[in-house]
Amino acid sequence: MTPLSILLVLSSALIHSSWNFFTKRGNWPVKFFLWVFLWGTLLYLPFFIGFGIFPAFLLNFPSKLWLLAILSSLIQTIYVISLIEAYRVGDLSLVYPISRSAPLFTQIWAILFLGEDLSIRGMLGIGLVVLGIFVISLKAFPMKKLNSHSQPIASASYLLASIAAITGSIYSVIDKVAVQITHPVFYIWLTDFLIFLYIGLYLLFRKGDSCWKIWNESRKEIFMIVLLQNASYLLILMAMQMSKVSYVVAFRQVSALFGTGLGILFLKESQWKTRISGALILTLGLILIGLAK
Repeated sequence: MTPLSILLVLSSALIHSSWNFFTKRGNWPVKFFLWVFLWGTLLYLPFFIGFGIFPAFLLNFPSKLWLLAILSSLIQTIYVISLIEAYRVGDLSLVYPISRSAPLFTQIWAILFLGEDLSIRGMLGIGLVVLGIFVISLKAFPMKKLNSHSQPIASASYLLASIAAITGSIYSVIDKVAVQITHPVFYIWLTDFLIFLYIGLYLLFRKGDSCWKIWNESRKEIFMIVLLQNASYLLILMAMQMSKVSYVVAFRQVSALFGTGLGILFLKESQWKTRISGALILTLGLILIGLAK
């Protein structure tokens, strides 16, 4: 990875852990993110219109890009819903590290479908990243709780976080292909719009508070997450244009370090010794990935 791509990924990781922290603390429902992706779509339109490229640039999108965006957005929608529901039933210290364990899956997809040739140092680094994330989450899912009344909740949060990890690895590989075809800004706009549509369809079959109630109560938070989520995504797509997707996704897991720190400092979560140990293993893996060719 180049120094610039590492800087982009580190910045993205910090922003990503921040919006996940706020999501957990706010305990927002899926309807909150319907507004996030709607405003994410509207965010770019003034710039597109100002430069006179909207809606003309839509006609220039190749059919392959549309296919990639439709597929990636569908998988991202599953990722977002799984992550939100996991935060609503589980702790940040459990859900976030597990949901960031995508590098192992990404490595498999990249080798199978992109033909990436990873160095021994890079593969060792990815393995250490996954191991570090596992250690961080150990105390959040203790074996003694498996026979208690908390088992269904713990199992649900673990399963949802795992789904987020797998789907995150899949759409990352798709995004790597897509940003070789078009500029990341155009791609983000297109995926934001499609995710908004997908979440809207999902919510048609769900009950709960009205979307307008969520808007009236949380509009400031919605705009904050819009900016954080789009900034994080843009930076990671730019990094993918420069480096192998396996390394980018693995190095991005430094967000687990930030997430662990946020949980310990601001949510007063316990078991900090175990999580710090896992963070140190993860950091070693990141160093190896950064030095990989």
